[in-house]
Amino acid sequence: MDDIEDVVSAPRLPADAPPPGTEVVPRKTSKRQARQRKAAMGYDIPGTHSIYIKTYGCSHNFSDGEYMAGQLAAQGYGVTEEWDAADAYILNSCTVKNPSEAHFHTLVGAAKATGKPVIVAGCVPQGDQKSSAWDGLSVIGVQQIDRVVEVVEEALRGSTVHLFRNTKKDRPGLD
Repeated sequence: MDDIEDVVSAPRLPADAPPPGTEVVPRKTSKRQARQRKAAMGYDIPGTHSIYIKTYGCSHNFSDGEYMAGQLAAQGYGVTEEWDAADAYILNSCTVKNPSEAHFHTLVGAAKATGKPVIVAGCVPQGDQKSSAWDGLSVIGVQQIDRVVEVVEEALRGSTVHLFRNTKKDRPGLD
């Protein structure tokens, strides 16, 4: 009778495989080092930025803000609560609560002053689509938040995008 070690054959490694224990292990880098490396490459890779998201207003708006954060995180973006660490800002507000709208407009001005991309979302920009307050900013209407990743990518490239759906006619029919 054979020993069990003789019966069960060990898995065979390919001839060109490195010996066990010599695998490449990536070194952890700080956020600062990552930013420096990204800047040294001369271009930005989508999904490698940090996005600041601030939501004001009703509970539906907070749900939309969480949805947008989830969409961005799923594509590799970091969602940060640190204003200065952000590469872009998403500001989401509702018209129902007036104090929220006032805070929103103040924050939009502060975000513009940084020179970083600013994306506004929610029913404030949806309700006043032609406002000069949105000049130079990307805007997402309330029914287009599922396209937040596209808008962020374009904003980071220096483009401005305005996405709105104005009528029920724009919706695809049910066949």
